[in-house]
Amino acid sequence: MADDKYTIRRATLKDAVDIREVLKTWLIESPHNFGTANNKKLLDNIIFYIRDSFVIVFLRMLWIHVLPKCRNFKVVRSMMIVLTEYAKSLKKTLLIETIQGKDMDRKHKLFMKLGFSFLGGTYGFFI
Repeated sequence: MADDKYTIRRATLKDAVDIREVLKTWLIESPHNFGTANNKKLLDNIIFYIRDSFVIVFLRMLWIHVLPKCRNFKVVRSMMIVLTEYAKSLKKTLLIETIQGKDMDRKHKLFMKLGFSFLGGTYGFFI
């Protein structure tokens, strides 16, 4: 990203295809073989959440994925501030789950540094 400048904003339907393409990069990074994405189902799902939920461009509560070239603490911190402020405005608890399984110690430390509480984990047995 040029000079680490970015804008966090609410997603619109025009963002749906770009969001889908970003999310598909998650499959490549995963240490597990989750297969390939069904483009139509993924796009339909993204459109549903843009219409009926709170989606920040390239981020949804179940999809915390940032393109590898754009990752740094400042970006994640900014996204988490937006999410926590939104949750506070609704008087709702914000839960973030990590399921990819890559770099988990670093992710754990990041969320602890941001003031989240550790609530447990997701475990998988892959063959």
